[in-house]
Amino acid sequence: MCKFRITRMLQAAKNTSLAQQDRDQAPPNMLKDVLIFLLIFGIGSMTQAILLSPFQLTVLFSSEAFKNLLSSGCSFAEIMKALPNLEVIFPHWLMAVHLCLTSTTIAACLIYCRRIEKRSFLSLGFVKQGAVGEYAAGLGIGLLMFGGAIGLALLTGHLTLALTPSPAWGLILFYFLGFMIQGMSEEVLCRSYLMVSLQRGYPLWAAVLINALIFTALHLGNPGITPLALLNLTLFGIFASLYTLRRGSIWGIGALHAIWNFAQGNLFGISVSGITGTPSLLTATVSEGGALIHGGAFGMEGGLAVTLVMTVGCVVLMAMRTKKSELVET
Repeated sequence: MCKFRITRMLQAAKNTSLAQQDRDQAPPNMLKDVLIFLLIFGIGSMTQAILLSPFQLTVLFSSEAFKNLLSSGCSFAEIMKALPNLEVIFPHWLMAVHLCLTSTTIAACLIYCRRIEKRSFLSLGFVKQGAVGEYAAGLGIGLLMFGGAIGLALLTGHLTLALTPSPAWGLILFYFLGFMIQGMSEEVLCRSYLMVSLQRGYPLWAAVLINALIFTALHLGNPGITPLALLNLTLFGIFASLYTLRRGSIWGIGALHAIWNFAQGNLFGISVSGITGTPSLLTATVSEGGALIHGGAFGMEGGLAVTLVMTVGCVVLMAMRTKKSELVET
């Protein structure tokens, strides 16, 4: 039977919860917790959009199509109406900037947890001891897992790879930085904040399942989403939760999430949750009839290859022991 022993990360959050209950005697409220989560996510996303807008406007005003629209004598209302259909080519670097600006979500979570919930950095999974090793291990495990999914697609003949001629090395490294921030931002939001906050008032299994489902819901607007993609995203959310619980920190899963996305888009040239067109070291070609394996337009996360990898990953984490150095002494 699978057992999850209390880590220092969870114990720190529990101690904060007990102190709050002594002050206000407020019982757990699921609706309130979800609404607060949406508010924090909204604040982070809105701040990100504000910070990104100067870069977008710079590209827009440099576009010949937009300049022609401005010089056509159209009214402001007509320009705004025509804007969505305007053919403006946004450069690759703009997406990398977008990824870097997901740091606003990390900031929103930290401010709320520190100022409102009075939680420590330890309760958020920012454990100092062994942080570098955990991050490096997460990078390795994530690359191995995604490589396994790629291997399955290659073996079935539904995916082929070729070297990209003259890859944009500088831009690819910029994307790696962006995915390091973006991967950590989703893990801080869903695991450091939401899962750990929920487990203070609800059973641990409920905290794992709820945060995994909400993590999946955040991707509903992505291009090419399918029922299988939703299942795989939920499995990834469960896997990420189990990984965090077993390792007692956020460093490993933040790194794993980052390298998973980076490998998809910038190593193998595959869509990242429906997002295409990023510079890559390899170029992937997929067969039209193999979407069930390789995920089609959504990318590998929409196929059975990832379903198998994530299922095996969850089973392994259920069977393995919690990191000994992070266990609370009894």
